[in-house]
Amino acid sequence: MDLYCPHCNSNDLKNVSLAYEEGLYASASIRPIMGFLLGADGPEIFAGRARTKGFHQSETSRLLNPPMKWAYRKLVLWSGVLSMLALFAYVIHVNSTPPPGSSLPVKLYVVFAPFVLAVAAVVFSRHNRITYRAKYL
Repeated sequence: MDLYCPHCNSNDLKNVSLAYEEGLYASASIRPIMGFLLGADGPEIFAGRARTKGFHQSETSRLLNPPMKWAYRKLVLWSGVLSMLALFAYVIHVNSTPPPGSSLPVKLYVVFAPFVLAVAAVVFSRHNRITYRAKYL
């Protein structure tokens, strides 16, 4: 069975994964570093070397990137960061007000934070199951 390009009617076709891989170039190098410093102790010269690693990607390869799934790690990390910020804000608020401090913000947080986290987890899961699959196939 011969396959032809729908745009130019050519039979010179390439697999998408192969075209993606051909556009990726890895590079690693060690570069010498020399410099001149002026400090309180007077001028000094330093020397060393730096290791660099990187990837270069062609425009065609960038367009053919496979879709990435959203990481649940980021969801957990950001929920922890926001929880700590909320805790710090509550502690600062309680320390700056007169003694009978209100526990209402803590109660509201305990009720709403798991709900917001669950909604975010459902959004992540939906994206990873539906959108990722539709883009990948």
